[in-house]
This record gives sequence, structure tokens and C-alpha cells, in this order.
Amino acid sequence: MPAPHLSLVVPSFDEERRIVASLERIGAFLVTLDFDSEVIVVDDGSGEPGLRANEVGLARLPARVRGRLIRHEVNRGKGAAVRTGCLAAEGDYVAFIDADLATPPEDLVGLIRELDAGADVAIGIRRQEDGSDMRARRSLPRRAAGQIFAFAMRTLLLPDIADSQCPLKAFRRPAAQRLFRLQRIDTWSFDAEVLYLAYRLGLKVARVPVRWQAVAGSHFRFNLKSALELWNLLRIRLAHRSVSPRTLLEEAPEPAG
Repeated sequence: MPAPHLSLVVPSFDEERRIVASLERIGAFLVTLDFDSEVIVVDDGSGEPGLRANEVGLARLPARVRGRLIRHEVNRGKGAAVRTGCLAAEGDYVAFIDADLATPPEDLVGLIRELDAGADVAIGIRRQEDGSDMRARRSLPRRAAGQIFAFAMRTLLLPDIADSQCPLKAFRRPAAQRLFRLQRIDTWSFDAEVLYLAYRLGLKVARVPVRWQAVAGSHFRFNLKSALELWNLLRIRLAHRSVSPRTLLEEAPEPAG
């Protein structure tokens, strides 16, 4: 198959209930684009049902869309899965999306448009142009947890980013390689780390309003372990304090693990 223009990474952990349908929708969208693409599912230590569902979903992709499965033998976290997929991607553009499609794949079009226009990184944001915020649809506990995390993230890392955690982001391949070779956080706060690294490297980041909805069956749980993600924000700041636009790809450390 021709080299893909777009690589779309889908992290998957015990997603047997929805991954097949999600990959079918992704494939149906990708064939409408006027370039070739690939889908990389990174299985993050799923049990046998989840692993087999990933294989079935990839096998059903349209012939024009290349499918690849990469497996972690043990569950390492979303940040580790996305890093593995993005570093393995062969496309000129590299993107990732959640397996639950809380943000639909069709909204990648806006991000791709920004990359075409010269952005190094394009991120989905859930605040719309009319000022409404789709995060308001979350349950009260998740909304409160999100607001606490966002406040800490803006205070410690990115004062001008209001939504680091939207699950749809895209990169030019050189930017993806630089960012994910430096990225270290294996858990869900990796999004903030990637954006902080982009800021430290002086990359051009575009923000694109996208649709989003809360999806039942999320793996997120607000507990002591998730609260420790606030500590990860401080770790990010300390770990990358020496990163600058002069930081070269070959100087980046190999991903942990």
C-alpha cells in the first residue's frame, strides 16, 4: 500500500464492547478523504476478549485503509499507549482519538485543515465559538475534578490553555516524533505534558472547536489514584524545565519502559 498521509492512533484497553463499531465508523470516515491513511490500534494489555475484538475491528477496515495492531503485554496507561502508536506512525500527519469516539472522527477535518495551513500541532477544544462548553454535560463529580485539574494545569504549565484533555489531537510527523520521544507520563495527564513540551519547543499550536459527549463505560475513575495526576503536573514542569527550541530529536531520551 502507498505510504499513508494520515496515521490515526487508537489506544485500546478492554474495549471489546465497542471497538469493532468504533473502527467501522473510523474506516467509513477515512475512505471519504482524498488521501491514504492508516489506523494503529495500540492494545494496552487487554484481556483475550479485548484483544480479539481489536483484531476483528481492524480486519473490517476498508481495503484502502491500512490497519495495524501493536500490543503491550501489560496495561501501562493511556499515555504509554498513545506514545507507542505515535512513534510507530508512518503518516505525514499523526493523530489520536479515544476508542469510545466521545469526539467523533469526522472532526479531524478541522485539525487537518490547521496542519495544512502550517500548524505543527492541532488540538480539539470543547469550548465552542458561541462560548458554550461541552464539558458542562459531564456529571457533577467529573466536572468538579476536571475544573480542579484544569486550574492546576494552567497554574503550573499552560496559563493560556483551557482544555488540555480533549481526546482529539493531530501533529505533523516531525513534531509528533519530537514530542513523543520526550514525553514520559504514562497516565491520562500525558495530554498536558505533550502540550507543555510543544510550548517549550516553540511549536505552533492551533485550537479547533470540536464536538464531544460523555460516553458510558469510561475507564476514568475519580479516586486517590486519579487525584495523584495533580502531582504529575509538577513532575512535568520539573522534568522538562531544560527543554527549549534547540532541543534536537536525537537528544531526546528513549521513552520509559
